[in-house]
Amino acid sequence: MTEPAPTLTPTTPALSTLGGLDLGGFRKVKSLLLLVYVALEGPTPRRTLATLLWPGAARPEGSLRVALHALREVHPDVLGGEDRLITPLTSDAAHLLTLRGEAAWDAYDGPFLHGVPLTGVSAEFEEWVETQRERLARHVQQEALRAAETADPARAADWAARAHRTPAAPPPDADVLRRLLPLTLPGSPLEAEVRAELGELTELDATPPAPTRPARAAARMLGREAELDTLLAWTLAPQADPPAGGAALITGPGGIGKSTLTRELLRELTRLDRPATLVDAEGAASAAELSARLAATLTPGQAAPPTLAALSDHLPPHATVLLDGADALNDLPDLLRALRRDLPGVRWVISSRRSPPGLLGEGDLLLPLAGLPQAPPEADLAQIAASSATQLFLREAARTRRDLTLTAANAALIAGITRRLQGHPLALALAASWLRVEHLEAVYARVLTEAAQLTPEGGGSDGRRGLNAVARRSWDLLSPEQQHAALRLTVTSDLDPADAPHLGVPAHLIDELLTHNFLEAHQPGTERLRLYPALRGLLTEQAAAHPDLITQARADHARHYLTWFTAQPPEAPPVDAERDNITAALHTALHSGDASAAQIDHFLAHHDRRGLHASGTDTFAALADAAEDASVPDGVQAAAQIASMWLAYRAGRLLDAQTLAGHFLAGPLAADPTNRMKVLNTLAAVRGVQGQMQSATDLFQQALALAVELGDEVRQLHYRLNLLTHLNFLGDEETLRIQFSEIERRLPHLPEVVAWQVRLALLGARLYTSGEDQAALHAEALLIAEYTESSGLHRSSVEIIGMAVTTAFRLRQWRHAEDLLKRAADIVRKNPDLRVNPLLTVELLYARARTQQAQQQVAQIMNDPVRPPTPWQLVELVLLVVPDLRSRGSTEVDAWLTQITGAVNVHAQQQRAARVLLGDRDASGLPRGHSLEIDRLRVWLSRQFPAPGAPEPL
Repeated sequence: MTEPAPTLTPTTPALSTLGGLDLGGFRKVKSLLLLVYVALEGPTPRRTLATLLWPGAARPEGSLRVALHALREVHPDVLGGEDRLITPLTSDAAHLLTLRGEAAWDAYDGPFLHGVPLTGVSAEFEEWVETQRERLARHVQQEALRAAETADPARAADWAARAHRTPAAPPPDADVLRRLLPLTLPGSPLEAEVRAELGELTELDATPPAPTRPARAAARMLGREAELDTLLAWTLAPQADPPAGGAALITGPGGIGKSTLTRELLRELTRLDRPATLVDAEGAASAAELSARLAATLTPGQAAPPTLAALSDHLPPHATVLLDGADALNDLPDLLRALRRDLPGVRWVISSRRSPPGLLGEGDLLLPLAGLPQAPPEADLAQIAASSATQLFLREAARTRRDLTLTAANAALIAGITRRLQGHPLALALAASWLRVEHLEAVYARVLTEAAQLTPEGGGSDGRRGLNAVARRSWDLLSPEQQHAALRLTVTSDLDPADAPHLGVPAHLIDELLTHNFLEAHQPGTERLRLYPALRGLLTEQAAAHPDLITQARADHARHYLTWFTAQPPEAPPVDAERDNITAALHTALHSGDASAAQIDHFLAHHDRRGLHASGTDTFAALADAAEDASVPDGVQAAAQIASMWLAYRAGRLLDAQTLAGHFLAGPLAADPTNRMKVLNTLAAVRGVQGQMQSATDLFQQALALAVELGDEVRQLHYRLNLLTHLNFLGDEETLRIQFSEIERRLPHLPEVVAWQVRLALLGARLYTSGEDQAALHAEALLIAEYTESSGLHRSSVEIIGMAVTTAFRLRQWRHAEDLLKRAADIVRKNPDLRVNPLLTVELLYARARTQQAQQQVAQIMNDPVRPPTPWQLVELVLLVVPDLRSRGSTEVDAWLTQITGAVNVHAQQQRAARVLLGDRDASGLPRGHSLEIDRLRVWLSRQFPAPGAPEPL
């Protein structure tokens, strides 16, 4: 009969067994050992427990009864049952076994029952305790090792040290040491210690067991020491001031070790505390895409900065950026020129199979890679053993053959294989994998015959033909199940291993493809895998012979990634890693007719919110072409086209966005009012940036009319808010006040957060509308500022406090304005990416009769190379400095004011202010309809307020 389990009360303490033994302060050892055993082993007969814990007692059962009574007296519910004792408690030891990675290490407070006296217990119980202690420590050690294998190089070394020194863990065996070694920092004491321990073990055991699960961390580089030294010397060489940067190109055929060398350089630079960033450039087909990847790497979890130059804030001095696998870029020279221009001082290390003309210049480095050094035919055993090609072959062979070591009997065969394959690393690794089914002699004979023609016409072999021959044989040696798994993975760019089962590839096949060198772990700090790029040609050829399999693989791939993606917020950081897979999935869904407009819109939102405007324009242009080719429903075609034109606008490609919008509006898809409305909105935004404010206003009003017709309340509000800016600029105050009324009428029905944002927009428009009650605007500004500050909306807080300062100026409350500026400055100090409008400081300094300081502030603004004044700020500065310049006898300031009053590219409020400054002149006599020459105005104003040390204006 099953005994009822006791029920825990809310006050029952936790059972702590790691680093000691405790139950809420209760410390009777034998009573607690009873509980520990039952908690870990489950229901246990009393007789078993008595024998284990009181083997020498005259009446073991009586001793057990006393211990049990003592425990139940304090904690009556923790150990129940009669003949068989049971507990509802879960100890910290049992919980530890459920934890993974860093969480396991954090929960490990020390060895199991550390320091607990085991007086009078049986030898069997002592052995049980030692077994549990070792089991728990080994679990923590393995999880620390797992954390190391998925961390960046600096953190990997730290986690490797923890794994190596896990308290109570048994001495690491050869397999653990082999996994640890690539994770240590080169030249560190830990590396020396691990190497020494591994050397001792391999001397004692010439046939170390192969790991049951291949490590996914990249193996330590072999045979590239000279190339690594060359790269380090170039990277670390002193630079002039300011630093000029430079570029190094690592080139060579696929599989030759470019990525391995690049990752090793990253490790070395990290060890030396030099700033280095690795960017996976594999598959990036355009400069825009590679720039997006660079931005995503430098600003993880944030929207990408709008320009390459803006990334300079995220690159420390003397930074090195490694672009690995830039093979698909046809415009690499143009991109590198842009990188050098916008990010001066950075050293760029690029790996590519190609060496495009015009890429490198004076002071740059070209580093071509050939095969690893091989032992010559006349070499003796020691020379063969010292060859890095031999070492790599033996290391890879150890994955599948435990009994293979270098001996005098097989040295010639192994050396012959390395020479025949020209020391090509991937070819050697693939050939070594044959040993799972063939003897070494057979591998040698096959390499000799099947890879016999390794030298292309004209000589200069680099092992490519050997790789092709070996890869085909390796493919043939895969089981049908393994081949199908590899072909299924060809539809991915790369993948997280956790996604493999959803793609029809079980975890054990992933491990087998890793063992057979078809897959590699390619991103330090992650577990992401990819098929070796050098094998893509072979796999593409094989895929052509299995069209049904590939079709199903694409369908499974699309279903999995699109289902996952649409369940995520568009801006979620995990989406970044899967962007290429999502793009491929959408192409598949378009081809099969399964794509939806909602999926396209979700992907657009991802690109827009992550700042991927330039690369997204090209991505959606390709999707739009695919949608048209597949004749998908009009709504899906329209979604892709609208996404492309919107991102072109956001990327500043105004002519492209305008062209795409024009084509759309002239085509059949514009017949749908929803689509037409979205395109009109996009074209209006383009016209606004182009300075065609009246055209933009007309287009927004057309989009608004369609939103009203469709009953789309959200877009009505959005378009009305857009109209505020444009109507305000034009000075159309009659229409503006109509929009004020419509928006205010909807305010009570909006969600709280949206309502505050709308109030902020309304205030911004009213601030530059004539006839407004400035005291009321000031009160509203302070109210909104209180909300934004309490909500942690720092950017909005700085903006709204600036508006409060402006109204304080108009109310001539100078000291209050000064206090408000200090309040904004306090926010900026805690959020360095924000900035208080510097024109407010200028106005305050002039108002407080601090002219010299005001002039210095204007000079700073005019000579700021990072954030030069916008056209609006330039005009505003002119209006602020008019009294100053007139007092200095300037004869040109009135001419500029005259131009401002009639310029179509100047805000109506600024035109009104210019008229006031001009006095009672007749505005009808002023030139109108022209554009203010912003560049000339910028030059003129800079001369009036030169930078310190610059010559005074003539």
